[in-house]
Amino acid sequence: MCTERKNLTTLDDFLARLEHYVNIDTPSGYKEGLDFQSAQLKAEFEAVGCQVITHERSGGNLLECRLGTGSKQILMLGHMDTVFDVGTVEKRPFRREGDKLYGPGVLDMKSGDLMILEIMRNFAGKLPEDYCLCGLLNCDEEIGSKQSREMIMELGKQSVACLCMEPSKPGYCTVARKGLITFRVRTKGVAAHSGVNYHLGFSAIQGLCNIITKLYTLRDDDRSISINIGGMVGGVDKGNIVADDASCIGEVRFYDPALTDVVLEKLNSFTAETGVDNVSAELTIVAIRPPMQQTEASKELYELARQAAEANGLELVGRTHGGGSDGSFVASIGTPVVDGMGAEGEFSHTVEEYVRVSTLMQRLLTCIDLIASLLK
Repeated sequence: MCTERKNLTTLDDFLARLEHYVNIDTPSGYKEGLDFQSAQLKAEFEAVGCQVITHERSGGNLLECRLGTGSKQILMLGHMDTVFDVGTVEKRPFRREGDKLYGPGVLDMKSGDLMILEIMRNFAGKLPEDYCLCGLLNCDEEIGSKQSREMIMELGKQSVACLCMEPSKPGYCTVARKGLITFRVRTKGVAAHSGVNYHLGFSAIQGLCNIITKLYTLRDDDRSISINIGGMVGGVDKGNIVADDASCIGEVRFYDPALTDVVLEKLNSFTAETGVDNVSAELTIVAIRPPMQQTEASKELYELARQAAEANGLELVGRTHGGGSDGSFVASIGTPVVDGMGAEGEFSHTVEEYVRVSTLMQRLLTCIDLIASLLK
């Protein structure tokens, strides 16, 4: 199944480029860093023969990288933002220890972005006339893709298949994902001195606690519904005051698309009453990402990916995943998707995040061979 390789980069060149991009701070919303990185990537994509369109966004520009002009489009998805704050690179820059690469965003997903670049390099000048490749790199995937969702779905509608270049555990790719509803609850009460005028206070924290207790009843292991409340209670940092302002951020994840409306109804119901006099609550839906289900067409695409991996000496087991990705948007409109086709590694979003060096080139070749099989 192995296809002809053209102008394929060396591992050393790939790692040098990856080091450069990992050592740029690009947290979601940090437009200065994100636009600096996207401008450099644009030049690299243009150098391999792509037409690159920059779409201006307030949180960081999108790159639409195109190769070929045919009507049968194969879409590749990546994102340039990470979850790590400005200054992280200075504290722990890119480094290699044996077979592992470390650094902020090295796995999720700067390595995947560069794999898209190398795929374009390989197919430059040899695509069939009726095909084209499109790589979309956004800057807000880690915060729900609000500024890029519409474009992702539109490009998905125009595509015959989609490879989402998110990373995966060694030996795996992703064939289904949970949907995700992120929400914020803020309660407002009445402040008072907790000793002198305690009876005049109505605690926003108590009201929030009552709501959180109800929210956790959404957990349903039989239906794979999970819920988590994170963040911190805010507004007041003194123990001798009845809090008049409190908030939390949470998320509900699930596999069944039919549960979207059910969960939204429950969130509204649970936050309608705080159970505390003079304490009100406000619910804000921060983001909604649909589940990614494996259709028959997606199963066929996965089987081609598995065969391509096998031809390159890798195992590629399809797994379901609790984390979200932009592949879910494309899958929701019916386009076949295979996700987690980027680098192998573990521990995304943590200081232990790493990429496995020994399989990087094999994963790249697997994607090249998969696309080649779609071009036939």
